[in-house]
Amino acid sequence: MLDPSNTKQLSEYDLRLLRVFKAVVEHGGFAAAESSLGITRSTISVHMASLESRMNIKLCVRGRSGFALTERGQVVYQACLKLFSSIQEFGSLVDNLGKTLSGELVILYSDLLDQHSIHNIGRAVAAIKKQAPRLCISLNMETVANIEAALISNRAHIGFYPAYRKIDGLVSEVVFSEQLYLSVAQSSELYHVDDQDIDEKLLAQYSAIHPGIELNPMGRDLLAQLNFGAKGYQFDSRVALILSGAFIGYLPKSELKPYLQSQQIRLIKPDQLHYPFELSLVQKMNPNEKEKVALGMAELQRVFKQQTKL
Repeated sequence: MLDPSNTKQLSEYDLRLLRVFKAVVEHGGFAAAESSLGITRSTISVHMASLESRMNIKLCVRGRSGFALTERGQVVYQACLKLFSSIQEFGSLVDNLGKTLSGELVILYSDLLDQHSIHNIGRAVAAIKKQAPRLCISLNMETVANIEAALISNRAHIGFYPAYRKIDGLVSEVVFSEQLYLSVAQSSELYHVDDQDIDEKLLAQYSAIHPGIELNPMGRDLLAQLNFGAKGYQFDSRVALILSGAFIGYLPKSELKPYLQSQQIRLIKPDQLHYPFELSLVQKMNPNEKEKVALGMAELQRVFKQQTKL
């Protein structure tokens, strides 16, 4: 069965012989392995002879100098270590599949999320809890930098934030995207200028809001045309700055809707002056608790993909 020319799979008897061989090697001889294996030295000798016969290989030598592995015996021993490690890993995997996930699943989300995204996270959490009722869900809001640091240091399992840059060791997937438009308040002189009369030179005369985070290439190009006079990281902060009439800035229609309807704010050249704002689900490339991360990511991806289809 264990002849290299034989392509059949290992039998239970083969595995038993290999376990005896492994114990003999690790205890340094037949006599030393007796108590560990629970069999006599003569029985061990019979098993070892049977194994060598089935493999057609001399595995070890015994003499006055003691027990020693042959060169081929060393190779077989290393293969045994890999074999039994794989068997143990398989057993642990199957065992874990039959258990309900427990402990804590930490999800951190950006303070730039809109209400629709918050609602979707809630739907995903409900689905996760249904599948793993013993799992404690820890859901907290953090800055992008803090989320990235928490994921890398294994203090969080999943992050949800605007991913404008790639971080070594993290994997991201865009699940939501909307356009940001250049906006101006009615109290600004620019509000009353026709779009056809607005150019880059005129825009540079008005103070603009920088979002305070790294932007994608299209966003960087558009903001490079502006004259910054303020910073507004959160959307509601940008709304307040724009409503002051002292600044112009980029915002999504979802945040501007009531102000656009009341004509307190209008969009400037919306066909040209806009760039995508993307939200990504992010995880560590090789997370410590893969089952938890897989469940959380699957449900979050599902609810956001459903929103995209609507």
